[in-house]
Amino acid sequence: TRDAPTEVLRQVKERYEELMEVTELVKKTVKKIEKVQSSGGGSGGAGLAPSLLQALRSCTRPQQVAYLAASEPLISKKSADSGGATLAQRARQQGLEAPALALLRGECSSLGSVDEQRLAGMRHIVADAVAKDSEVLAELEWLCTLYAPFLCSQRSRLANKLLTGDKSRQKQQQQQSLSAPDAARLVRDAQKLGQYGEQFRCNVKHLRAHQILKINRFEAKKLLTVKLEFPEQVYKLYCLHLHRRFLSANRPDNVAEFLRSAFKDGYDRLLLPFMTRQARATLTRFAEEEALRVFADNLRHLLLQSPVRGCQIAGWDPGYRHGCKLAVIDASGGVVATETLHINGGQQRQAAACAALVGLYKRSGGFRYIAIGDGQGKRESMQFVSACLPSLPGGVRYALVSEDGASVYSASDLAVKELPNVDIAHRGAVSIARRLQDPLAELAKLDARHLGVGMYQHDISEKALERRALAVQQEVISFAGVDLNYAPEHLLAHVAGLNRGLATRIAAWRRSNGAFVCRDQLREVRGIGPAIFDQCAGFVRVLPPAPASGDHSVPDQHQEEPMDIDDCSQPLPAPPPPAAAKGGKRKRTTDDGPDTAGGKRAKRSAVSYRPNPLDATCVHPESYAAAERLLARLGLRSDAPNLSTVCRQFLEQSAANADYSDDDRRLLELLAGAGPTSAEAGQPGAPLFLDGVTDVASLSAGQSVAGVIKNVAEFGAFCDIGCACSALLHVSRYPRDPAGRSRLHLGARFIAVIDSVDPAKEEIRLRDMQFS
Repeated sequence: TRDAPTEVLRQVKERYEELMEVTELVKKTVKKIEKVQSSGGGSGGAGLAPSLLQALRSCTRPQQVAYLAASEPLISKKSADSGGATLAQRARQQGLEAPALALLRGECSSLGSVDEQRLAGMRHIVADAVAKDSEVLAELEWLCTLYAPFLCSQRSRLANKLLTGDKSRQKQQQQQSLSAPDAARLVRDAQKLGQYGEQFRCNVKHLRAHQILKINRFEAKKLLTVKLEFPEQVYKLYCLHLHRRFLSANRPDNVAEFLRSAFKDGYDRLLLPFMTRQARATLTRFAEEEALRVFADNLRHLLLQSPVRGCQIAGWDPGYRHGCKLAVIDASGGVVATETLHINGGQQRQAAACAALVGLYKRSGGFRYIAIGDGQGKRESMQFVSACLPSLPGGVRYALVSEDGASVYSASDLAVKELPNVDIAHRGAVSIARRLQDPLAELAKLDARHLGVGMYQHDISEKALERRALAVQQEVISFAGVDLNYAPEHLLAHVAGLNRGLATRIAAWRRSNGAFVCRDQLREVRGIGPAIFDQCAGFVRVLPPAPASGDHSVPDQHQEEPMDIDDCSQPLPAPPPPAAAKGGKRKRTTDDGPDTAGGKRAKRSAVSYRPNPLDATCVHPESYAAAERLLARLGLRSDAPNLSTVCRQFLEQSAANADYSDDDRRLLELLAGAGPTSAEAGQPGAPLFLDGVTDVASLSAGQSVAGVIKNVAEFGAFCDIGCACSALLHVSRYPRDPAGRSRLHLGARFIAVIDSVDPAKEEIRLRDMQFS
């Protein structure tokens, strides 16, 4: 692939799969047409026309295949007689195809004595033939690129009635079977039409992806009327193209007039609707692809946020009627204690809730951070926690954490398996706390469609969204690397080369045999042969075992390496004894226990396994020898404690040193990628920790604020600056320098200036963003 970016490779793969689907659709369509023709339902049984076959083979989209197939009689004569066929198909049933096509090709120079009804049928056949001609379609596609159409929209009749408060609205509501909440929601949507309901007109070349998706959404709700206007030049050049092909100088006037009328009929009745559908489909495809790109970029940075390890964390799931749910987790993700606080009410009730929070702190052994979900009730929760922080010892701070998908996870089978002894009401709080502790390990469990990142997610194909989410999860988890001894099953399943079945076998082997000593030991797992091992070996790591401590803390690893939250109540078995690790022979075991079978399996079990420091890096086992030679040349050892830092320094020097080959630089990049990072050290993607809450009314234009980016859309970035509402950095205020734009992503820390504040609408706009 010549080091092509993963995004480019993904696009090539998706486009290839789409073309394969179109190819299969063309084959099925050709077989269907030939079958109908051979059974006597076609136009004479002469076989598929070469022009139609060529046009079908030129298709690149499913819509084009469906349009061309509509010209063939895929229905019986009975249905044609009953009005189920097109005008051209009805004319073919009357035997008018041969004379009509003879006139078009110039094989007949006179209309003769043809009555008006038969002439109209011949006109329909000519119009259909021209409209399905591959050269004509290619010419129109080029013309529409050269002279792009204009998209026009305005409020529909329904939107006008909703906005004017028409008395017939209730009757219309009953006719559409809308409930009162749905009708109220429809009124609110009608009020959000904005410029798109006021005679909006824009060249499609200038439309942005979010505009297209918004227009499509309102059109689907029947609040907008949308149409496309094609420039007059398209029709003129279309006529000129047909004139050069079919209208020679010696054609009789009545024949030329007949053909011109057929050309116009084909354009108005067939080609314009087809061009409109094609243009709308192209716009939607572009907008969805852009939305998927934004979604994938946000999801990638969301999964790669820095973890907060080595301490206990309290998860806070805001709530009104049933109270706020709290869950304290230890350093390994296990649940220590849970609590429900009712913070709404008078001072006496809030004082009791504060005392309960202090009691939870003492009962759980203390926690360093509180992860507050950013859903409904976050404002009151932030205010309450800010007021209670002075009562908590140890300098406790809080951070806002996305709670999207937490409720879905709470009721899932995975949550029941992981947290069987935790009430369903508190499972969401556990998930929120774990998202702060290890975002990659926790968020990989969830359906990415419920994570609330990107733009107009619910207007995109669920299949496409799921496919892109799985690709991003596999890419992030594979290239970030997972610890073979600590990664839970759902995380291993996303590693390239592995699947759910193999992940389950790895976890079962781990429980039966203890921790892995090295990567090569992965071959002992049933189902992992040489090919699968080669695919996944570079993406799994074997890190030093966790120190035995009272809080079961996991080692401070690279920020993207997950901790074990497979079963918090049953920690992994300890690593094997030192003697076995240094070369003692291990007896091969299976999921059901020791393998006593003889033969090849018994021989394979008699293998010595030794720890290899390179197993903790991104270097693939097939490159271990080259990596050892490079390290020896640099005077380094693979077990050096600061290997990644030193390799990073050599990598910076290698750009100006001709002694380093491309392979050397690639190995240095892999070796430099291993090493501990921490949210405490201010790494990119670290959460924004707060010890107070900022009131929107206290902000003013020109004031500098610090924050973190929560979500990036095509029209701007939503930011957390410590307020209950998000601030917006509009796309027009993005940094102009390429370096600044490249750092503008989800999780980035920044300092910006407030451009405007509207306390009534709770709208905050930012400008002059600088990244820290």
